[in-house]
Amino acid sequence: MLTEYEKWHFDLLGYIVLKGAVPQEDVKRMVELCDTWHALPDSELRPPLQSYRDPETHPTLPRSINNAHYGDEVFQRLALNREIMRCVLALTGNSPQLLAVSLTRNTKASDDVGFHGGFSGGLRNPANDYQAADGQVLATFLNAAVSLVDVPIGAGFVCVPGSHKSHFPKPPDIDIYSDPPAVVNVTPKAGDVVLFTEALCHGARPWPLDDPRRTVFVRYSTSYASWSPGIGPIEEHRDKLSDDLCELLQVAGFQHRKQVVTKLLAEFGEESG
Repeated sequence: MLTEYEKWHFDLLGYIVLKGAVPQEDVKRMVELCDTWHALPDSELRPPLQSYRDPETHPTLPRSINNAHYGDEVFQRLALNREIMRCVLALTGNSPQLLAVSLTRNTKASDDVGFHGGFSGGLRNPANDYQAADGQVLATFLNAAVSLVDVPIGAGFVCVPGSHKSHFPKPPDIDIYSDPPAVVNVTPKAGDVVLFTEALCHGARPWPLDDPRRTVFVRYSTSYASWSPGIGPIEEHRDKLSDDLCELLQVAGFQHRKQVVTKLLAEFGEESG
């Protein structure tokens, strides 16, 4: 279901930008929730919402609140967003698993995020597989970075384009502040999605504006190659999720076709066999 241009772009660079993929009314709602939740300490967040790192002990780390899909149905819609899922299905061979939905806030006081993924540190994570053959593209670990604000040039997401296929470590003098063509700065608008393979070497430059950068990171893997511990619905909070999202969160065998996938393929007019 990827266009030929999208296949070419993703294979060449390791990412694609889905412009206007998220409705503006949903963007507005997520911004409201972002500002409400990030104004609270972790102790006052409604479980299972929790920070990746407690802002009390990591005050300059960009704060990321995990399990956002349990907090409001707008994040459930986002995880099943049709434009995102069109690409995720194609890139996982119709075998997707939802891993996480995280609501992140960067301010002028937040640290930058150095390069990771790819051959960062000289080693490639074996869970981040990438292949292209027979007119198809396969990525076992995907990240949909959903921007809730307009990102100015020189800030936010940066990557080493094509590094998802590199067989050599990144030179030590190449960092997030390097210029093209070695490093590319992608600047989405509110409602745009930067969909990339986690095998891509990527990071984030500091945020220069008074109004915070707000981003939702929705991570997917192939359902048969899940590697993170604790994957699947959180049982004591399962009732907060739709049946489709619960199934999307589950591990499945290589030959198993999830019902939610069959429904999506039917919506897209694709064969479900």
